[in-house]
Amino acid sequence: MGFLTSRELESGSRQASVFGVGGAFVAFISAVIAARVYVRVVMLHALGTDDVLMVIGSILGFGLTAASMAAAYYGVGRHAVDIPDENMVPMLKSIYSTRIVYVLSLGFVKVSLLIFYLRLDHRPYMKWVVYALQFVVVGLTIASVFILAFSCFPPAKFWDLTGEAEGKCMDPNSQQVFYEANGILNIITDICIYLAPIPMLWGVRISRRRKGALFGVFGLGILSIAAGCVRYDFVKKLAHNPDQYYTLADSLNWCSIEIYVAVFCGSAPALSVLVKTYAPALLGSSGPTGNSHGHPSGPGGSYRFSSRPTNRRRLSDTIDLNGSQDNIILGEGRSEGILMKTDIHMEVNDADSTHHNRQDHFRFGK
Repeated sequence: MGFLTSRELESGSRQASVFGVGGAFVAFISAVIAARVYVRVVMLHALGTDDVLMVIGSILGFGLTAASMAAAYYGVGRHAVDIPDENMVPMLKSIYSTRIVYVLSLGFVKVSLLIFYLRLDHRPYMKWVVYALQFVVVGLTIASVFILAFSCFPPAKFWDLTGEAEGKCMDPNSQQVFYEANGILNIITDICIYLAPIPMLWGVRISRRRKGALFGVFGLGILSIAAGCVRYDFVKKLAHNPDQYYTLADSLNWCSIEIYVAVFCGSAPALSVLVKTYAPALLGSSGPTGNSHGHPSGPGGSYRFSSRPTNRRRLSDTIDLNGSQDNIILGEGRSEGILMKTDIHMEVNDADSTHHNRQDHFRFGK
């Protein structure tokens, strides 16, 4: 595939929008993912499963952009009468690829977010909520990939224009019903996923500036939901549109936007570490400070936390501060951290310490 010429990018076509949106987001998300990996590997030494899945989801997103650009190069975004006959087969192959890669990318990104939630809140009922959402997302992803991959069997039937290839394709009306149902289910799961963190914030007190930043992170999910709604609207418009390839450009753009906004939303907590380290004033912090409580892990040392709520219901758990991004969100500032509405005690056992079984009050965010 060579470079597009001004003739190929005809006036009034939507090809340029596919290249513009795709190129801009690939550059931006590449920087976001690179920063996330740097923070998790170099700064925190705590690369987790959610990070790996988010990287995979991003790479698949880049694949979606590449397939969308290929489709635009061969004709998507142009009126059907302007698409050369020799471009039809490669264009249809590219369109076939976008459908599968989109579903896979979105599935990996959603599961990454849910695994992140698991490490934010260890309460049993929250775990079951997240597990249920994971089951739905994984099931929906697998079913969607299977249906899209074999909507024409063999797949080559999808781009066969001669009618000579053996096989059969799903009825167009049935395909449209699937697309619309899949779009609705995606929107519903998006809403559930981005509402799930709200109960996790119950029982905490937080400064106004950090509260705004924290809710801003999860609030970004609204943009992803909005992108999914816009994409769904374009999918419905494609149903009886005689010039589908022209309108399809907008649908592909919103598929990319939906994925990339979700990637940014899931990576924002890690990015806050860079901001806090190199531009602490943006988060209302005075910069990195010493940790009077030492490190949560090391030779011969471990930290154990126990919580005593005001209603006397006891809750105990062991928390690994470097095991997830919760330490990224909670922060380290003395006056800017999150304070639990319970009395939280810390027991420090260190083989090298001269003071064994020392108990002290601990405040999150310090």
